[in-house]
Amino acid sequence: MKTRPAGEGPRYPGGVTPSAGRADESATPSNARAAEAGEDVGVYVHIPFCERVCPYCDFAVVATPRLAAQRDERYTDALLAELSLRQPTFAGRALASLYFGGGTPSLLRPESIARVVEAVSNAFPPRGAVEVTLEVNPSTLERERLPAFRSAGVGRVSVGVQSFDDGVLKRLGRAHRAVEAHRTLEACRATGFDSLSMDLIYAAPGQSLEGLARDLDAAIAFGPEHLSAYELSIEPDTPFATAAARGQLDLPDEDTAVALAELVEARLAEAGLSRYEISSYARPGFEAVHNRRYWRRKPVLGLGSGAVSNDPLAPPKRPFGARVANLRGSDAYLECIEAGSTAEDGPAEVFDAATARGEAIFLGLRERRGVEAAAFEAEFGATPQVFYGATLDTLAEQGLLTRSVHGDLALTARGRLLSDTVFAYFV
Repeated sequence: MKTRPAGEGPRYPGGVTPSAGRADESATPSNARAAEAGEDVGVYVHIPFCERVCPYCDFAVVATPRLAAQRDERYTDALLAELSLRQPTFAGRALASLYFGGGTPSLLRPESIARVVEAVSNAFPPRGAVEVTLEVNPSTLERERLPAFRSAGVGRVSVGVQSFDDGVLKRLGRAHRAVEAHRTLEACRATGFDSLSMDLIYAAPGQSLEGLARDLDAAIAFGPEHLSAYELSIEPDTPFATAAARGQLDLPDEDTAVALAELVEARLAEAGLSRYEISSYARPGFEAVHNRRYWRRKPVLGLGSGAVSNDPLAPPKRPFGARVANLRGSDAYLECIEAGSTAEDGPAEVFDAATARGEAIFLGLRERRGVEAAAFEAEFGATPQVFYGATLDTLAEQGLLTRSVHGDLALTARGRLLSDTVFAYFV
């Protein structure tokens, strides 16, 4: 399963929509939960510009072969203006994480990144160390900017390698080739970032077990602190979706896809990278602080076109919080912000108890630690077994889910392979 990038919010698997629950819809979260959620905030900054749009991508991006300084400055000005407009909703919270995603955020000039880092830190004064992540694609321009990004406050880089095989990269429509990935990763290490993360895609067109094994070996050679491995997913209304419908994509069959997924976990575990979330592997202490905010339903302020915010709890009107999405089009976003208004794409999605419970289950199950029954009961008034007993029985009988003697829930190895099937039961 390929996750959304940081900031775009969880997707309901299988195209299903949230369903009503059986218990009291007037239930409110515990004071402890509200206090915990209100202590800090993560900030996601979406930069929509990309040298080219990959044929599997359905994110809010726009092809921009060269980002002119004027366009860079205009977009950065809009980000800071939106921050001023949205900051009161998250007032009083300390900054825990700052994530620049895209798109290709490293197309912004380092001075623009520095402006945003400074403004966000001033809006939400941190109480300790803050994880500041910048997504980087392998290219000469971005490689040359790495030291300046480090000076701008970036401590963690996430490099979009996807593969070290030029054939796979070409079939994925990527703009770079393997030699550029090697050079960029070497430059990241030489720059001295606190943490190096990289993305790989598996189950790509024409990819074999032997080819993926070579990719994993090449990635491990750089000693990354973190690695995200995403199974290629075919998203609607993308060129890949059209090609797949015409039978023009050479995709692995189901058995091969399972073997590829198992190879990823086994090989990374041997290298000391533990799977702590469905698509995420890390050395101890290097788990992604920002991404965990989504899985644990903590407040995130999303800035930029297409960004999604997880708004904080606000009893009595929003006892379970809300999700707010910005307009996906960069031009429409800029017009709204420059006119002095927010760029929200319609009303906020205000969570009711049933929706919040379902998300607490399927987002919690994404992590290896799973769902703690006591914490769930403290928030919703009863354990998961009370709300989902029959479903949990079915999933356990199918070998997809385990339950502890205390009622804690976690996916089995098979459940992780079939996670979309499991999650669909809860939304």
